[in-house]
Amino acid sequence: MAERSAFTTLNQDTATVSSKEEIVQQLTSLGIQKGMVLLIQADPQRLGYLIGGEQALIEALMDTVGYEGTLVLPTFTPQLLDPACQKKTVERVYWDDVRASAFPFDRKLSAPQDALALQFLRNEGVVRSYHPLYSFAAWGKYAKLICDRHPLHFGLSKDSPLGKIVEFNGYTVLLGNEYESCCMFHLARYSGDQLPIRLVSAPIENNKQTIWKDMLDLDYQTKNFSSIGEVMEERSVVKTSYIGNGRCRMFSAREAITLATAYFHIHRD
Repeated sequence: MAERSAFTTLNQDTATVSSKEEIVQQLTSLGIQKGMVLLIQADPQRLGYLIGGEQALIEALMDTVGYEGTLVLPTFTPQLLDPACQKKTVERVYWDDVRASAFPFDRKLSAPQDALALQFLRNEGVVRSYHPLYSFAAWGKYAKLICDRHPLHFGLSKDSPLGKIVEFNGYTVLLGNEYESCCMFHLARYSGDQLPIRLVSAPIENNKQTIWKDMLDLDYQTKNFSSIGEVMEERSVVKTSYIGNGRCRMFSAREAITLATAYFHIHRD
């Protein structure tokens, strides 16, 4: 194989090149082992040039944990949220048209906005939880248990796949992502009482007809997530490594929830 380390992109940025085998080495260096339960969030564009793209990253993760392990990815579909509940929405005059013509959430057909999650769903053995806004997809030993019985109300609470990951002593892995995108922190927000409850709506199928399902939930926000990440790093909770250009982080979901819950209890603003 030809020697390689980096190349220059059209905008003159230097990007590293990584094969699937090299990704496995870096994941192992991060601390990932066979049999682990992992919540994965990744920004492949920050990892340099991955030979094989998103699928190479997915297969590297599968190879690293093995089928005795479990991979979980958020497959959120915020585009299904009722236009009246969206911060960025179509003009009010079109709301009724959107509601009348919307497609209901479908485990197979409703596409997540994240490219890695979309590719993950194409892999054999992957299952998906049923939630029109906050679904999760999983592969491996505990995939069905984690995705089963996802409550519609408070979709990121302790009864959601996030809570089950904690129960299985799982870990959160951020590959190129910053802490703002860490969905595990939302579980800590749901454990407090400092945030107002709101009513949201999204389309689901009921008796082969589309209905708009009202659900109780919290406002989706990531305020203070970066600060929580800084606290975790100060306490040496986070393991770090690199894949190509991107910094990667891994930490215990249980420890993260403990620290994040305490943080939100103190910072109620």
